[in-house]
Amino acid sequence: MTPRRSFLKQSSALALIPLVPITSFESLAATKVPLDDPAAKALRYVEDANLAKRADKMGVAAADQLCSNCRFYVTDDANAAWAPCQLFQNRLVAGPGWCAGWVPKS
Repeated sequence: MTPRRSFLKQSSALALIPLVPITSFESLAATKVPLDDPAAKALRYVEDANLAKRADKMGVAAADQLCSNCRFYVTDDANAAWAPCQLFQNRLVAGPGWCAGWVPKS
């Protein structure tokens, strides 16, 4: 017989399991962020940082701000051409790209 306290712990743990299928997140992560995406437009995302109007930010010169050196660019390969970005639901962004959400890696 399961004690009431153990039953409640197990039941509450089950409630934390997300109801959204994992495949929907996998399909998002495998796609590139389209330039006409509302989030991309809001953050002024471009695939070539040279096309962006940037300003110096957080002590980093505008010319040095790229997706590949942003905190939200998720990859172990520093030379990756495309990698997931946390700002865009882990969809792929261009390494030499830029958006207004750029924050230097710490």
